[in-house]
Amino acid sequence: MNSQNETPSTPRRRSPPRPVNVVAVRQLSPHAVRVKFGGEQLKGFEPKGPAEHLRVFFPDPTSGKLTLPVLGPEGYSFPEDSERPPSRTFTPRTWNPETTELEIDFVLHGQGIASQWAANVKPGDQAVISGRPQGTYLLDHDADWYILAGDETALPAIATIIETLPVSIPAQVYIEVLDNAEEQELPNLPLVQVFWLHRDSNKASPGQMLLSALRHISIPEGNGYVWIGCEASVVRAAKKYFIEDLLLDETTIHAQGYWQQGNLNHPDHDVA
Repeated sequence: MNSQNETPSTPRRRSPPRPVNVVAVRQLSPHAVRVKFGGEQLKGFEPKGPAEHLRVFFPDPTSGKLTLPVLGPEGYSFPEDSERPPSRTFTPRTWNPETTELEIDFVLHGQGIASQWAANVKPGDQAVISGRPQGTYLLDHDADWYILAGDETALPAIATIIETLPVSIPAQVYIEVLDNAEEQELPNLPLVQVFWLHRDSNKASPGQMLLSALRHISIPEGNGYVWIGCEASVVRAAKKYFIEDLLLDETTIHAQGYWQQGNLNHPDHDVA
């Protein structure tokens, strides 16, 4: 079996940031919305595969001013007389090259800048996205199985992985959400089993149900891969269990902390 990397071996060349307009907003669940972006600047956006990420820059929540980043040799920078705009990293959920429209899902939770923006966004509002998505999750088409696990924040990435998974490869998918109202429609493949775990009905803390499910999992025969995305401490505990107790090769596990309890400024690229 080929060793799997989470990103291509050659970094993709950055392109200038793209100002975008909000075209539509759709409520997916009580705590999730899908925002559709459009604009001429999206031409050539070119996503390459599942579970990629891009950065969204938001208007200043106080002034409403949206500062456009500038791409230089050291990455993105901002005019000296302006403040760096708030930004967060997201997975592109859908991309339509014919209409040049991009959809991104937002989880509405707490007082975070992205949550507050998404809770109030409307068509005509503006944002800026980084030039190209990065960090394609490379699927091994010779794998015997996949295990995907995450919470609400990982749903877009998990959905894009399922969409690109060969129909001949079985997968177990474990997703922890608040309750059944937060379940979302996922691609329906014959060999993909989806297990929804509800925190509210079990009065569980974030990640508790997911970690418990993973600790009772039966690893299939053959060679496979594990993808995990959720709260940072849960990610690390799950990865530790897969390596130390189930004796999986660390190179077959992609584990990423999407957020951290009590930390609004958790690093975007927290790969465990």
